[in-house]
Amino acid sequence: MKHASIIILCLTMILSAVQVKATEGLVLIQGGSFEMGSPVSENRREKDEVRHRVVISSFYMAPHEVTQKAYRELMGNNPSQFRGDNLPVENVSWHDAILYCNKRSIAENLTPAYVITYNGSTPLVTWDRKANGYRLPTEAEWEYACRAGTATPFFTGKNVTVDQANYYGTYPYDGYPSGHYRNRTIPAGSLIPNAWGLYDMHGNVWEWCWDWYGAYDTAAAENPAGPDSGTYRVNRGGGWNDFGRHLRSAYRAAYPPENKTFNLGFRIARNAN
Repeated sequence: MKHASIIILCLTMILSAVQVKATEGLVLIQGGSFEMGSPVSENRREKDEVRHRVVISSFYMAPHEVTQKAYRELMGNNPSQFRGDNLPVENVSWHDAILYCNKRSIAENLTPAYVITYNGSTPLVTWDRKANGYRLPTEAEWEYACRAGTATPFFTGKNVTVDQANYYGTYPYDGYPSGHYRNRTIPAGSLIPNAWGLYDMHGNVWEWCWDWYGAYDTAAAENPAGPDSGTYRVNRGGGWNDFGRHLRSAYRAAYPPENKTFNLGFRIARNAN
């Protein structure tokens, strides 16, 4: 029995070490509930930001957007317009982000989160929600992580400045002073993080999410993942060339999943269990 206990202890230590390695560099986002969307009193609020309570399970999220160095080393190419190892990768489609997640999962001996089949040349993606591999955050996870416990338009409060986010600073949020417009991306993690240690949740590049874009299902209160089908995939957070109002925590944007532009990137997430 003593030897058996030692073997069990060793196996436990090995499994713990594997888990630490697999989640190294990610931030554990503790689950909880929050009000997703914006109150009717929020300036520049859009009609698709209907406020509703959502419950989110714990998950892991990268502290910053995927960099060009990380993308190039795994994928063998760098599609970005603005070049630099530590700059966020951009000009990536939603499908590119999905392939990156799967390839990184395989490289780290994790189960890929996505099953990809084809209808002719059109890729069809199914999410295995039990897989332990890398994935894109859902729209609800993204907003929950961005807010980091806040209920204001930005995690920085009622306004966001150019010292706090990289955006079109000469078009600030309503009523606030304008600031410097950098006119390009900046190295990931250059500016202040939110209270949960996440950088660039406002500005720099837009971030792809898993969800198809559509009206919120306010009845889907626990770990919602958006509509079953659609035309556009959600992206969040605003980019270096966006107005201040588009950086709000509740603001929603969407593009066709094959779309590639110089202000579209992504960050990765993983299940916590």
